[in-house]
Amino acid sequence: MKARQLTLLDEQCLEELQQAKYVVILVKELKNNLVQPTKKQAFVCLKSSEMKVKGELFDDCLGDHYVGCKVLNGIHYSEAGNQIPVFKLPNNIQDYLTNQLTPIISLLDQKRRNYYAN
Repeated sequence: MKARQLTLLDEQCLEELQQAKYVVILVKELKNNLVQPTKKQAFVCLKSSEMKVKGELFDDCLGDHYVGCKVLNGIHYSEAGNQIPVFKLPNNIQDYLTNQLTPIISLLDQKRRNYYAN
């Protein structure tokens, strides 16, 4: 960015832009609430305080979900052409699966209570 363009940003936005960088990570795809065994390379823009990706949820532009495995330190995001651009979601895999399983658990609990009530 040019100097004139940088002055349009406030100091907080400028600091956030300077702290964030693109990193290459390994992810596993999440299909039908199941984590797939195959790993893929993806790149994401992270702050230096958010470098933990294991168990974190990521999303691509098509709406597919991925679970982070680890950060690949030796690879730059522009070196490989088969990397998926992903965005970090606010919750992790445990929170996501808990939200998905809560209706099923409550239904099983209701059926158990009704079974023993008869």
